[in-house]
Amino acid sequence: MAQAPLFNDTIVMGMVVVAGLAIVYFMIREMRIMKTANRAIELDLEKDKLKLLQQHEASKAIPFTRLSPEQTAEIKSVEDENTGLETNIFAKEKLIETRLSRLENLVKTRKLDNLLGNIQEQEKKVK
Repeated sequence: MAQAPLFNDTIVMGMVVVAGLAIVYFMIREMRIMKTANRAIELDLEKDKLKLLQQHEASKAIPFTRLSPEQTAEIKSVEDENTGLETNIFAKEKLIETRLSRLENLVKTRKLDNLLGNIQEQEKKVK
């Protein structure tokens, strides 16, 4: 009697397909891991850049602890004076705006009155 083969063609083909799918799965998985690893490296680099920028800005700022009380008082007085000047400027601008709008309304009223007068004269001439 002839003995049946231990593995037939369909079993071998099935194993090849399963092995191929496993290889494709691992390739896709590695590509995704590489992509996320690259993104993580980019984020770390951005964090480092941000830290360096913050350190640079902190070194540029003049710390107020080095200023004497006289200097801080002088700065405060100038800031207060600027605030007062800004308030006066705003008040004057607001006054000018309201007076201009009032003037514009008076001119419009005068023009409309003149137009009404002219229309009445024309109506009298026509009648």
